[in-house]
Amino acid sequence: MQKSKNGDHFDFIVVGGGTAGNVVAGRLAENPDASILVIEAGRGDTENVDMITNPSSAMDLRGSDYDWAYKTTMVRRDDYERIEKPNTRGKVLGGSPSINYFTWVPGCKSTFNKWAEFGGEEWSWDPLLHYLRKSATYHDDPGLYSPEFERLGLGGPLDISHAELPGELDDFRKRVTSAWESRGYKVEDNIYDGEMNGLAHCCDTIYRGYRTGSYLFIKDKSSVTVLDNTYSKKLLIDADRQVKGVSVIGPNTGQEQTFYATREVVISQGVYESPKLLMLSGIGPKTQLTRYGIDTLVDSRHVGQNMVDHPGVPFVLRVKDGYGTDDHLLRKGAKFDAAVKHYEDSKSGPKASGLLELVGFPRIDEYLEKDPVYRERKAANGGKDPFSPEGQPHFELEFVAMFGSAFQWHHLVPKEGNYITVVVDLVRPASSPGEVTLQSNDPLVQPAINLNFFADDRHHCCA
Repeated sequence: MQKSKNGDHFDFIVVGGGTAGNVVAGRLAENPDASILVIEAGRGDTENVDMITNPSSAMDLRGSDYDWAYKTTMVRRDDYERIEKPNTRGKVLGGSPSINYFTWVPGCKSTFNKWAEFGGEEWSWDPLLHYLRKSATYHDDPGLYSPEFERLGLGGPLDISHAELPGELDDFRKRVTSAWESRGYKVEDNIYDGEMNGLAHCCDTIYRGYRTGSYLFIKDKSSVTVLDNTYSKKLLIDADRQVKGVSVIGPNTGQEQTFYATREVVISQGVYESPKLLMLSGIGPKTQLTRYGIDTLVDSRHVGQNMVDHPGVPFVLRVKDGYGTDDHLLRKGAKFDAAVKHYEDSKSGPKASGLLELVGFPRIDEYLEKDPVYRERKAANGGKDPFSPEGQPHFELEFVAMFGSAFQWHHLVPKEGNYITVVVDLVRPASSPGEVTLQSNDPLVQPAINLNFFADDRHHCCA
């Protein structure tokens, strides 16, 4: 990758080196004559960070140098308010999937098809499916799964595979599967063709004990320059309201630098930093901009608004000894030493695992029907389930065979015993959208974030 200096011109500038930014930059680099600058706030050599590439270290990345660690309002109700820090997002080339996501789950066909209302038919499931699979290469070295799963990867830069099944977790795996089936739910590994219903052995962006990320989309692309450890400050907008470049705060020195795009500037800093940059540049709700002395170029009431996310609530249970990996990964001892040697020798075993082998996607219609608030809302919705009206799952349940310190960071890691962490994600939230607003005109100050979870009483039906 090329070096850059203050005042340089590029055909394209991509502001933000997360998943979207790297995919766009990689696609632009298919034109050998195009020059592309990627501006990344975090470190740029992700593939050399063992803490990220070793799957078992995922729990330790919260609050690390690679985490934005946002202070975020999670719930704001008259009767309850919760503000949390850190709300983890990836501050490293590759973005959040480099530190707190690696499951390879595409979503539901019916949800994609709803996007057509806003982005046109090309955003619906059938036209997009090819691109979902173009970015990856699927592997099944042990030959445990149907050859049909090869369709999940069409030769792209991301190596994906079904999660490794360490022998140390055989009993855990069997017990979770048995408990799932005892509730009348099915086991279904094919969650990749538009329907998600059942307990699945999940695919991850982990292969042979190595965790990959979107930085591979721009790896060895000579036309792509990565400027890392650099914060965006302001878009450069001319009198015709054309974006011509971006000013940034450079690495180490903190000095301002300016870069210009002859063709286009692409903003891909994520759901929190992108609206902040727009508002700092004079694009956003005028009331917000005036409050911080920012001249209004475009009074857009939508910037930073209508933010939809899904709440996830973890809980931890102690299980019988031998059913978790706590002694293999969290505590020094014979099992820990054996796991380390196993990984060093063959890049397999507990340390090669992301511990997300089993992911469940249930619907709980019968349970919800017992709640009068739910029945009232369903009737008002024309008899359709208000959460998942087209048959989508109500929840994503992630079963982790360890005390999940990344999810329960406000508790000390227990000194003994084995645990299971279950992360319960509500797939389609019912509350009104959240928002991102400014707290300062200083680009180094985080925005104010209100996710507005659980504001709607319908969420209490699921509790």
